[in-house]
Amino acid sequence: MKKLLMLCSLFLLAGCPGPGDRLPDRQNAQVKNNGNTPCITYAVRPGDRVSSVQIGSSAGEKDSFRKILDESPFYPVSGKCLPTFDYRFEADKEYVIYYSVDNDNIKRERIIQASFSLNMARKELSRWPRFQLE
Repeated sequence: MKKLLMLCSLFLLAGCPGPGDRLPDRQNAQVKNNGNTPCITYAVRPGDRVSSVQIGSSAGEKDSFRKILDESPFYPVSGKCLPTFDYRFEADKEYVIYYSVDNDNIKRERIIQASFSLNMARKELSRWPRFQLE
């Protein structure tokens, strides 16, 4: 009886076998300076749609931005900048942007991620590795 109870307890602690709830794929985006706004692009696949956007800065929660696009998703075009929804980027702050991308032809959701800081005086954009996901 103790062995059966131990076996059942072990099974409950280990979880269910199988593929389980998999994490979304992560993909780094390319970032270019486009005046006062970064231009964020990635390798678009046919059928991709952006369902949410999240922008964070080194200033913390007060400068964060979140938008869910369930009712009106954005369909990216290869080579065109992803929307930043008029978010105001400031010089010498570090930013990270996440785009949630769904596709009916692909089972798993993807997260498109970009991290960078802007130097407006020199019109430079620098990537920083703190939030990069490999």
